[in-house]
This record gives sequence, structure tokens and C-alpha cells, in this order.
Amino acid sequence: MVSLFSPCYRDLDGKTAIVTGGGSGIGLGISRRLAAEGMRVFLCGRREEVVKEAAEGIRAAGGWAQGVAADVSEETEVERLMEAVSEAGRGLGVLVHNAAMVRGGPLAKTDAEYWRRMYATNMDSTFYLAKAALGLMTPQGSGSLVFITSIGALRAHHDMIAYDSTKGALNVFVRSLALEVAPQGIRVNAVAPGATHRDAHGQEIDPRSLRQPYVPLGRRGTPAEIAAAVAFLASAQASYITGQVLCVDGGATAQLSPRGIFI
Repeated sequence: MVSLFSPCYRDLDGKTAIVTGGGSGIGLGISRRLAAEGMRVFLCGRREEVVKEAAEGIRAAGGWAQGVAADVSEETEVERLMEAVSEAGRGLGVLVHNAAMVRGGPLAKTDAEYWRRMYATNMDSTFYLAKAALGLMTPQGSGSLVFITSIGALRAHHDMIAYDSTKGALNVFVRSLALEVAPQGIRVNAVAPGATHRDAHGQEIDPRSLRQPYVPLGRRGTPAEIAAAVAFLASAQASYITGQVLCVDGGATAQLSPRGIFI
């Protein structure tokens, strides 16, 4: 199996990245991949022990990583995160906002507090992080913002109305912000994962073990495969791509219905 953690993009070497939700699952896969590209990675997450352990693992593998405990749904916490990055003294090359609240439930069982918390975690955080990151990127005249959305913004899940609606809002945010900051040389894109095995340790997984018959490719994706798409969009190889949502879903959004089911 070809390693998806092998470096491909020399222009990322030495630059600084922030990865929210970077201590586990897809976020850890992204953190490991960007560190393999030679980036200085700040892993952010709510649980200090998780991000610290993840950062230690990356350093043990020869990468540069620093764990920062922060709740990015709080503006003051985002400001503290950006202060840590600023103090490192190398600007900010890439922001990857992966942290999200992922819970289900029909509208009939969704109360106002749950709804507000979902939007605070998934969209207020997007506003705070984007604005703060642009404060560092604009003076540089360069930078790449990559947001992790969901194919649920394009094809609704059953009983996930609050979550899917936040991801729909995120897709609009990406397109609008991309237009706003294009004159400053900053690109904004999103990656929309489909069914993905969120391995807690971010390790490479043999895709043959992830069978999912309802996906055209016949399996779930891996954190490393999502991370590969993020690394591409972050790099100069994607220098003419902005305002786009890249689906990494095994073909799920291409089909009207699973094989053998006709509508």
C-alpha cells in the first residue's frame, strides 16, 4: 500500500499551519500529513491531554508540532491560539478548521440550546478563526484556508438537520470569503468527506478493511485520504483553486441511490 503520509509539496516546508480538532481522527491525520510535508503544526483541541499526546507522537516521528488546548467556539480562546502562533514568529501559511460538533436528531427533538451549541461550535468558530487567521495572512499577501465540511451539505443525512445545516452554511461562507480575500492572494477552499473511518490515532489503515457497500468504491475512506486532499489544497499545486468544495467520498455524491436500488 502506498503511504499517504509521504511528502509531496515542497512549498509547504517550513511554513506554519493550524489544525483545529487536530488531536484525533481526521484532524490527526491532517496534522500528521502536514507535519510530514515539513510544516510547523499547531494542533488545537478542547482536551489538553489529547493534543499534547498527538503533538508528542508527531515529534517522535521527526515532525514539528505543538499542542494548544482551546475551545474555538469562544473568541477569546481563538485569540489566545493566534497569539501562540504569532509568538512563534513565522506567520501563518495554512489554517485547517476541522473541529466540529457531530450529532444527530430530528427537528422535533431539537431544542434551542442544542441548536445554538451546534452553530456556536461549527459556525461561530469558523467566523472567529477565519477573521483571526486573515489578520496574520493579509500582511503576508498569501495563505490558504481549508475548511472541513461534509457531503451532508449536498445530500442530507436522515435526522441530522442541525449538523447538515451548519455545513451548508459553511459551504456558502467558503465561497463568499474566497471572493473577498482573492485580491490579497489568499485562497479559501473546503474538503467534504464522505463516510470516513475516524481512527482515534490517525494511523494509516488498509482500505480493504473498511467495507461499505453503499459507497460506489465499496468502502469508507481514511483520515489519510482526507489529509491528502487538504495538503493538495494547501499547497502551491492548487494555486488557481479557490472557493471550491472538494468531495472526498468514494463517489457517494455522484449516485442517485446505491447500486440495485432504483428511484
